[in-house]
Amino acid sequence: MNMALDMAMTQVVAEGHVLPTLRVYRWRPWAISLGYHQAENEVDVDRCRLDNVDVVLRPTGGRAILHAEELTYAVSIPPGPAFSGDIQSVYSIISRCLVASLDLLGINVGFERARKTPKDFTRGELSSLCYASSVQYEINIGRRKLVGSAQRRIQGSVLQHGSILIGDAHLALVDYLAAKNGAWRERVKQYMIKNTISLNQVSPQVTYEALARALHDGFQRELGIEFVQTQNDDVELERARQLAPRFSILNNSSYGQ
Repeated sequence: MNMALDMAMTQVVAEGHVLPTLRVYRWRPWAISLGYHQAENEVDVDRCRLDNVDVVLRPTGGRAILHAEELTYAVSIPPGPAFSGDIQSVYSIISRCLVASLDLLGINVGFERARKTPKDFTRGELSSLCYASSVQYEINIGRRKLVGSAQRRIQGSVLQHGSILIGDAHLALVDYLAAKNGAWRERVKQYMIKNTISLNQVSPQVTYEALARALHDGFQRELGIEFVQTQNDDVELERARQLAPRFSILNNSSYGQ
């Protein structure tokens, strides 16, 4: 339903029914989201079912993320003078807003081109994990990745959403990947420990609520705008309910809860 809401929100923004939108949310139960072009068989669905972890497709590309101890943001923007550039240009604008938001929490982050997959891994070994490698500019602390994001154009509008790590539960993702042995899992987990970072590692007092407020204020400040706070309207909710089966792989809960 979260992925369907992001898609529905972007569609109604593209149609002019809703203003450009920033949505923030978290996941209950925890869930693994796969990039739109990833295969379901990359995940051990039976293990996810046993542990009450949902599995969904995203409407965007990218790689697998375990949504646990994090905040997910979604931005939907129609075509316009400020957001008419290419994917990287829009990504850069939204990333500056994220950097400004984290600065309000006293957290100094970097924004740089992602490094290549390290030589001690083959090209395909990390291909399933968003937080193991990236091809876009990424937000980091001490060159350790903090935010994983993906973007897509839908009916001319932009949908960009991503995961901001608050705690370290994302490291458990390797336990849910299919057809991997214990030695591989441990090696990749150690790589992720070395190359990712959560907000609570540098600022233990940061909560979901504090981060959500910082995003609200940081986007306003960086873009020179003022938000109008609303809930998803009936049109968005109904469209999302219709779209939800498209993104569902394993659903441990009921739509609409």
